[in-house]
Amino acid sequence: MGLFSKLFGSKVTADKSAAKLQDGDFITALSMQLHDELDPALDAYLDIAEEFPNDTLAPFFAAAIKAGKGNTAEAADTLRLLSRNAAVDGESLSLAITQELFAQLNHGPTPVSVPAVAEVLVSFGLLLKKEGFVQESAVCFEIAAGLAPDNAHVLHKLGDTLHDLRIYDYAESVLLDALKCAPNHWESIYTYAVLLQDLGRNEEAIFHYEQAVRLNPNHANCQNNLGAALLRTNRLEEALAHCTLAAALDPASPFVKINLGNIHLLMQEYEAARTCFSEAIALNDRLALAYYGLGSVEQALKSDHGRIRELYLKAIEINPSIPEVQQALGNLLAAEADPDALSHFSAAAQLNPNLKNLHRDLGAACFQMGRREEALKHMRIALEQNPEDVIVQEILVREAETPA
Repeated sequence: MGLFSKLFGSKVTADKSAAKLQDGDFITALSMQLHDELDPALDAYLDIAEEFPNDTLAPFFAAAIKAGKGNTAEAADTLRLLSRNAAVDGESLSLAITQELFAQLNHGPTPVSVPAVAEVLVSFGLLLKKEGFVQESAVCFEIAAGLAPDNAHVLHKLGDTLHDLRIYDYAESVLLDALKCAPNHWESIYTYAVLLQDLGRNEEAIFHYEQAVRLNPNHANCQNNLGAALLRTNRLEEALAHCTLAAALDPASPFVKINLGNIHLLMQEYEAARTCFSEAIALNDRLALAYYGLGSVEQALKSDHGRIRELYLKAIEINPSIPEVQQALGNLLAAEADPDALSHFSAAAQLNPNLKNLHRDLGAACFQMGRREEALKHMRIALEQNPEDVIVQEILVREAETPA
């Protein structure tokens, strides 16, 4: 699968002939660990690490035991140190551990269950990930995947964590491998659908979400995410059906309420949308998209501008990195000839310069504020992005005929 060259290292070496056998001491310690004889196993690992300061396996598996005893931060520190040491030799920690481990297993005096070792690694990774050491957990999952390349459960843990780390290409390849091993592995199907949705590949995401909901129709997040993907493709009735089901499965989820609000908003069912966004805020008052949605509803209903501005500002206070909110507030302020509109348009352009109609809106605001050259620049960009925009065409023709 080519796992090991992609994370935490660069060079891959095919042979690890220098693996240290240590007269079977490591295998003995590992066997104790697999039989839950953790204290003597830890003592044995520490003895090996003291005798062989350059050893990698003993401190790594000692860290796994320490994590199980609650010393997760210490275990993560050990992995980071081992990773730096491996990098000196030009390889990743994952590769170093896997190659040395295979060398030990092949020469060990007693048989050791490779699947059992993989499960120890998965358990170690889960403990690290639970405490927020996501990158370190990925190392554990990657090693486990090297030991069990046909285990969909193990591959899913790696793919899911790579997705969390936004290493999308690698995550996709691992999840596809998981699905080759087990086409109906629900967690892999669902995680792959989420990844596709994050990448904006909504039609592919819908296909996998539909497969996932057939296998597990009572999973609220899956139903909600399917609804969101359908919403993005403007299949509003289908989106409404799935999000309504998600709301019945998990009535306390504000994210379902937000999706329902967006669906009703696009269907111009404004009172229903207002109710959904208000309920989302009541469930969690720190969700920027709920305030943005409610502000959009109030704007569609031509409510008080002060109230709309308040909602948009609240959304920006919570999360200033949503370009659509910055654009919406820019348009609201521009309608009031408020020069602060330009700063919000500029913020939106920094976050996403390809946002629909952004440069047209910014250009119009610049004209309004008497900044003609800047306005023309943004109108030209708008025309490049959408050559069929008749409004922009007419503005540029008119301005070309107007003396400077």
